[in-house]
Amino acid sequence: MRRTLGYAFSRTIPVMCGYLFLGAAYGLLMQQAGYGWGWSALTSLVVYAGSMQFVLAGMLSSGGGLAAAAVTALLVNGRHIFYGLSFIQRFREQGRVRGAYMVSSLTDETYSLLVTGHPQDVDSRLADFLIALLDQFYWVAGSALGGMLGQAVAFDLTGIDFSMTALFVVILVEQVRARENRWGALMGFLVASAALLLLGQDRFLLPAMGLIVALTLVSPWKGGAKV
Repeated sequence: MRRTLGYAFSRTIPVMCGYLFLGAAYGLLMQQAGYGWGWSALTSLVVYAGSMQFVLAGMLSSGGGLAAAAVTALLVNGRHIFYGLSFIQRFREQGRVRGAYMVSSLTDETYSLLVTGHPQDVDSRLADFLIALLDQFYWVAGSALGGMLGQAVAFDLTGIDFSMTALFVVILVEQVRARENRWGALMGFLVASAALLLLGQDRFLLPAMGLIVALTLVSPWKGGAKV
């Protein structure tokens, strides 16, 4: 247990650095929208969908309805449906309670850590669970700290909502650097760009993800397409 916990913590240090700052940015946006740090921490605990939470902060401040929030959540986080398929059996082995938590806590950053596997001297199933748990803890802590900081100090928040996009770019760069075959990254860029041009920014995400999955399944370079 101790060895696996130490391993999980060491693997999640980069995520911790990003999540504490990104969570703080979210907490600041929520504070600007009129919601205290408690609401920031609660939504990070229950919703736990980083990019969607940034959108949610804007929707709350503008009075967006429940139906609009549901549709937006599907469009923003629908990508989890596609890359979560590769973990169905792996999460099932966690048991009913842990497996359900693993499904709900799967984020882009957690996926990036889990997909690379673990060394043989640690409990793989426990490592999966602890990595997901630690990642969410960092996000909740950052959200609460950001909300508290927003209550104490006034900030100019111009451009702070771009921080989540910046994190995605860093993850992509690290994945590309770690693999010799970069077909997946190139294919994803081309498909997403074409879908964006044809369908617009409000409708391109799910069709693009669906086509990327289809191309990955039929591609002769499946090893590289995991990027």
